[in-house]
Amino acid sequence: MRRLAWLYMLTLPALLAGCQLGYYSQAMNGHFALMGKREPVAAVLADPDTPAEVAEQLAFSQQVIAWAGPHLDLPVDDVYHQYVALEQDAVLWNVLAAPRWSLTPKTWCYPLLGCVSYRGYFDRARADREAAALAEDGMDTWVGGAIAYSTLGWFADPLTTPMLNRSRPALAELLIHELTHRRIYIANDTRFNESLATLVGREGALAYFADQGIHLNEEALVQRDRAERAFMAIVEDTREALSRLYESSEDPQLLAAEKARIQQLARERFQQEQTDTPALAGYRGFFDGPLNNAQLNGVSDYNGYVPAFARLLTQCQRDWDCFWQQVDNLADLTDAQRKKALGPVKATEMAPVESQN
Repeated sequence: MRRLAWLYMLTLPALLAGCQLGYYSQAMNGHFALMGKREPVAAVLADPDTPAEVAEQLAFSQQVIAWAGPHLDLPVDDVYHQYVALEQDAVLWNVLAAPRWSLTPKTWCYPLLGCVSYRGYFDRARADREAAALAEDGMDTWVGGAIAYSTLGWFADPLTTPMLNRSRPALAELLIHELTHRRIYIANDTRFNESLATLVGREGALAYFADQGIHLNEEALVQRDRAERAFMAIVEDTREALSRLYESSEDPQLLAAEKARIQQLARERFQQEQTDTPALAGYRGFFDGPLNNAQLNGVSDYNGYVPAFARLLTQCQRDWDCFWQQVDNLADLTDAQRKKALGPVKATEMAPVESQN
């Protein structure tokens, strides 16, 4: 039934709207092509030809998943116990868009899933064509590669090579992030879903290493946290400046000139703050991008409510049963009530990471 429901979700819109046939066809073909390449992790580990680094990461992933079920109350049955070897550095590519003079994201709506602020393609060229078409219609666009995606429990999601090509802390965080989507998903609320997964992924990974007695570099964690707060401060301040600009004028020439100035100020601030926060250099690729509305929105979707969820975890004294009860209470609210309960809280207000060793 789950597989049929997933198929229904993908195909019904194509039947109702012929113009969407191409998109849903590629989504189905890409998804099932990936599923068809799965191999049991146990078989890959038993294969003497499996590279040592792949085997080590696969074995580590199974330890994290086994731990996350009972300790974080996450659904881990029939997930990430298979592996797909890929040569590309992303599983799919997400297209984000927003009007040129607005930070309100464009959304795409799907049965069961509701509306989300991105559109995924298994083929990079098709994603680029979609972005180009939206740009011709006057939209800011951004295409970003995703190394994992969740079917929300409908399928046995596999591990992939791009997922394994990370440090162990980053891999643990990614796995727990994706498992969070399987536990709770609210239709039409991308920011809630992604921010929650970001927070649980980060804090869950720290809890895993602490519980296993694995020492992490405390100084590196402090530097990472400081860089993240500095990055989010630049993004939030840039978004606020752009929002004020868009509300202040309707003159396209003035808007374009001021928008370019604000974007340049963000790049200059990034360069300057690396003196006090060297780890901020890890965000260079982001600031090499256009810094347009679509790109900035993507950061907010994944981080906008993280401080609020972090505060909730602290109030629960890091008790996950308490935390999930509070999250479930939020899920029961209306969209307006949930937004009021979760914000406004800036990411820069989040407390530094505390040692759990």
